[in-house]
Amino acid sequence: MGSSNKNGFTLIETMLFLAITGALVVAVLIGTGASINIQRYRDSVTSLKSLIQSQYSDVLNVQNQLTSKNISCDSNADIGTTGATAPRGQSDCVVMGKYITINGSDVTTSTVIGHASGTTTSDLSDIGLIQSYNLSTLPSSTETSQLEWGTQIAWPKSGSGSKNPQTPRSIAILIIRSPQNGQNYTFTGDDITVPLKSLVVAGTTAIPGQGQRTICVASGGLTNNNEMAISIGAYAAGSSDIESRSNSVNLSLGIDSQC
Repeated sequence: MGSSNKNGFTLIETMLFLAITGALVVAVLIGTGASINIQRYRDSVTSLKSLIQSQYSDVLNVQNQLTSKNISCDSNADIGTTGATAPRGQSDCVVMGKYITINGSDVTTSTVIGHASGTTTSDLSDIGLIQSYNLSTLPSSTETSQLEWGTQIAWPKSGSGSKNPQTPRSIAILIIRSPQNGQNYTFTGDDITVPLKSLVVAGTTAIPGQGQRTICVASGGLTNNNEMAISIGAYAAGSSDIESRSNSVNLSLGIDSQC
């Protein structure tokens, strides 16, 4: 009888093939998962930047969000529908800007209402004029949201404004349009519980004030390095003064705050 040879894989070859294939699949899955997480983190940073930028557009394109036909407005700029009312849009209060608070991952935006005090004079500077107004937020305008994918704002880990631990952090951002010439002014502070008027401080040397601010965005485990920040420029007046930056970009610009 003749003999025949059958070609095939040995058990060792088969096991080696499966092991290598499995390792490659795991590597691809890990790499893909890491890429997805990095993209999610970047999307979260971009969304926060866009939200802050959009508030400047809202300040420039003022909308009266009150729906009542007649309203009252007291000297504290508190809006109501009782007492001495006036037709909507004809009260002693004016829409002056937007107020943003970020507390960890919680974001709140509101429209700012102002009421001129009796001490207002024509020789005041722009900021002096703003300081002469009593400010409040319009409750019906308040909107809340959260940072995406479990991210939250944090302090820089080194350089200016650094703190350890980096979280929790909160920040208040007040954008006011001057009633005198329409110029936008941005004021920031670390205490979201203080009266709005307390945030209106001229200059860049103090907080609250108009200084450059680096708001780090903690990834919540989405990435282990290259965390980014939202930068609010000194004397910010428009959406172009709000940027997302990496540590390397900050260093190239002479900003020592590192996330």
